[in-house]
Amino acid sequence: MDKWKYARLAQFLFTLSLLFLETSFGLGGNKTLCLDKERDALLEFKRGLTDSFDHLSTWGDEEDKQECCKWKGIECDRRTGHVTVIDLHNKFTCSAGASACFAPRLTGKLSPSLLELEYLNYLDLSVNEFERSEIPRFIGSLKRLEYLNLSASFFSGVIPIQFQNLTSLRTLDLGENNLIVKDLRWLSHLSSLEFLSLSSSNFQVNNWFQEITKVPSLKELDLSGCGLSKLVPSQADLANSSLISLSVLHLCCNEFSSSSEYSWVFNLTTSLTSIDLLYNQLSGQIDDRFGTLMYLEHLDLANNLKIEGGVPSSFGNLTRLRHLDMSNTQTVQWLPELFLRLSGSRKSLEVLGLNENSLFGSIVNATRFSSLKKLYLQKNMLNGSFMESAGQVSTLEYLDLSENQMRGALPDLALFPSLRELHLGSNQFRGRIPQGIGKLSQLRILDVSSNRLEGLPESMGQLSNLESFDASYNVLKGTITESHLSNLSSLVDLDLSFNSLALKTSFNWLPPFQLQVISLPSCNLGPSFPKWLQNQNNYTVLDISLASISDTLPSWFSSFPPDLKILNLSNNQISGRVSDLIENTYGYRVIDLSYNNFSGALPLVPTNVQIFYLHKNQFFGSISSICRSRTSPTSLDLSHNQFSGELPDCWMNMTSLAVLNLAYNNFSGEIPHSLGSLTNLKALYIRQNSLSGMLPSFSQCQGLQILDLGGNKLTGSIPGWIGTDLLNLRILSLRFNRLHGSIPSIICQLQFLQILDLSANGLSGKIPHCFNNFTLLYQDNNSGEPMEFIVQGFYGKFPRRYLYIGDLLVQWKNQESEYKNPLLYLKTIDLSSNELIGGVPKEIADMRGLKSLNLSRNELNGTVIEGIGQMRMLESLDMSRNQLSGVIPQDLANLTFLSVLDLSNNQLSGRIPSSTQLQSFDRSSYSDNAQLCGPPLQECPGYAPPSPLIDHGSNNNPQEHDEEEEFPSLEFYISMVLSFFVAFWGILGCLIVNSSWRNAYFKFLTDTTSWLDMISRVWFARLKKKLRRAR
Repeated sequence: MDKWKYARLAQFLFTLSLLFLETSFGLGGNKTLCLDKERDALLEFKRGLTDSFDHLSTWGDEEDKQECCKWKGIECDRRTGHVTVIDLHNKFTCSAGASACFAPRLTGKLSPSLLELEYLNYLDLSVNEFERSEIPRFIGSLKRLEYLNLSASFFSGVIPIQFQNLTSLRTLDLGENNLIVKDLRWLSHLSSLEFLSLSSSNFQVNNWFQEITKVPSLKELDLSGCGLSKLVPSQADLANSSLISLSVLHLCCNEFSSSSEYSWVFNLTTSLTSIDLLYNQLSGQIDDRFGTLMYLEHLDLANNLKIEGGVPSSFGNLTRLRHLDMSNTQTVQWLPELFLRLSGSRKSLEVLGLNENSLFGSIVNATRFSSLKKLYLQKNMLNGSFMESAGQVSTLEYLDLSENQMRGALPDLALFPSLRELHLGSNQFRGRIPQGIGKLSQLRILDVSSNRLEGLPESMGQLSNLESFDASYNVLKGTITESHLSNLSSLVDLDLSFNSLALKTSFNWLPPFQLQVISLPSCNLGPSFPKWLQNQNNYTVLDISLASISDTLPSWFSSFPPDLKILNLSNNQISGRVSDLIENTYGYRVIDLSYNNFSGALPLVPTNVQIFYLHKNQFFGSISSICRSRTSPTSLDLSHNQFSGELPDCWMNMTSLAVLNLAYNNFSGEIPHSLGSLTNLKALYIRQNSLSGMLPSFSQCQGLQILDLGGNKLTGSIPGWIGTDLLNLRILSLRFNRLHGSIPSIICQLQFLQILDLSANGLSGKIPHCFNNFTLLYQDNNSGEPMEFIVQGFYGKFPRRYLYIGDLLVQWKNQESEYKNPLLYLKTIDLSSNELIGGVPKEIADMRGLKSLNLSRNELNGTVIEGIGQMRMLESLDMSRNQLSGVIPQDLANLTFLSVLDLSNNQLSGRIPSSTQLQSFDRSSYSDNAQLCGPPLQECPGYAPPSPLIDHGSNNNPQEHDEEEEFPSLEFYISMVLSFFVAFWGILGCLIVNSSWRNAYFKFLTDTTSWLDMISRVWFARLKKKLRRAR
């Protein structure tokens, strides 16, 4: 009997176990857990949405989709089958550099069918787009909700009062919408709420503080971007309000201008652990009451207007502070003092952000912060040294001291064994990189660019985790051997540009790395082509310009990685044909083969290329193949080659072209009309060819700034559209052509014109009287704008802009030369060697900023320019070989910058005005003016120098008067001696007696010297970078 009893009991327990497994784990065969009623509700919800990115592709009523509990974003209770979770949030995907972000959003309208989901406790619809409508009121009836996130979903209007029914809510995120907050009384009903975000809402409720403090369970509050600076709580509101549980507070972007507008923070609670006040407009001193928040761990004050006084001494009380960010707050403070005021958190501080301020002084013993992992000091005014005490080992993982004025040698870097990133670029560090660098086994990024470092240690080769090394723009010397690179197996980016290094390896050396960026300009890699490049298969940037390579392109070099973006072989002596080199790759953005010995026909412009430079080579033949190109570069330079034939008429296909340089070739025929269709064109250089015919219309090129067509055989007159349509023109050079007719006055509308060269044509008629409308020539500022164009912006690791710096052939101070970037310093008008008649317009004298004026070799008459003394910036004036008459104006002597003057071969008369300036010129400057006299020519007949002025009334003896004027009295000398003695010893005595004055004085001298040294080095570094980009 007992045996049967136990058997039945076992059978019962087994059956019960099966039932439990079936209900708990869905082991009931094909039985569907999802309830029909709730599945229908979800499908109705889906029908109200537009799903452009197939987020809901698993949702459906097909037979294989009956189980709604397996749909994406849906979770069910495994016992009851009720839907408890809907999570359809999206995430932003940002491009490299975060220049643009995208989210694959659901769009449409929320259906009230969700009310059928009675057991729903989690609803996340964030980062979607629901027709920019109001939040549906029915959401307030989902009473079991504990988590509700509707952030960043383009909701607008007011928050429904029905939200007061959501009494189980613990998390409510309505941030990043366009909501209007007029009433917050519903908040007091949410007694369990722990997280609340109303960020980017338009607060229009004065008692917001009182209502929020009625939620005692609140732990984290986000009121960023709510305009709270205009809604400061009154003292009465603060009296009986608090949030004792509040720990984290976000107040970014509220336009607070002073601490009085957020002082209510200190009334909420003393238990705050995190406060975010970044991107406000705070100025003045930091509130000392932050020092009373004993539990504070995170404080973000970054990106405010101007914080005065730096870190206050009260911060020494913050013994738990882990994260402090004061970047971009214009803080002025001595760095050692700032460190001292943070001494209370020397054991807790992990992140210290101080970028983009005006901190000064040295870095001394940063290792005192025993837990510090990240230290940001970029873009300050640190002007001391980097000193660390031996024996103290730092926990730093990230250190950025770039773009300061730090000097001296680097400390023993072995004191920072945990470093992963070290940024020291753009300082004045000297000496060698310490051998201790080899002990930084975790180092991934090392940037020491733009310093005065002289050598690389062989211990660099021990950095097996190093991914990026930038030592560009230093004074590194010597030879890099395989031992420097032997263990750099993780290296991806290598930049040693613009040093005096030589990279010498064995012929068959195989690098242990696969580089993505190879930037070695000015490094000696030659004379043979570096064979180790054959082993590199992943690079996107290859720059070996100025590398002393004088070799023929090897056949293996044409097999490029598929993602190659930048190829720069310029300024070498590489020869060979390049057709195979550049026609088979489609990822190019920049190709620069200039200043080499390449030859052959023009290769096909690669697809997608945006910068294509072949200038200063030996290419020949027609360029008609350019019409077969399937791309539209932004910058194309084929100048200084041997191309010939007619220019093709297919330029309308290159709609993106901004710079076109075809100068110094052998092109003939007419300028094609299709060039005039390039609406994005900014600079056109076709000088020194044999082009003929009349100018086609460039009226559509309204952004054109440089039009250089000199040295051709163009005929016809100067067209009027130059003045009416090319209003941005800065350089107009039509020199040495065969143009005729008069200079149209319409060109006076070119307010930005800086260089006008119409010399050596057949122009006739009078000079227009409106040249004073050239605004830039009217202004007497000393410098102009650079002649450079941003022709490409890159992304990620690539340079963000690539400048094209043009040159110009001009006659300057009687010498014809090419000038690089002439707009920086030239302001010229050259109308020489034409057939102009009439007088010189007096309006020319209004061009106070003009530096060179050449009107020579014409048939001008009348006098030298009336009012010429106003042209104080004038350095060169040539009016020779005309028919000018009359006297030389006296105010010509006022032109103190004048270094070239030629008035020869005219009909000038009278005496040359007396001045050191005018008499310093050679006789040839005034020759062949028959009636002109006076130094440096022969003296005028009958000329007598003026007698000294004698005051007969004060002294009848001129000799005694002269003696009194020439010799001061004895009392004068005595007073001068006494004044010098008192002033000299008064200042020197103070410096001897007062040590603080003495120290301050010598510190001032030292800092001034360092500052001048830094400015000069930075200027030269920037100049080198611009020259590099110009290539």
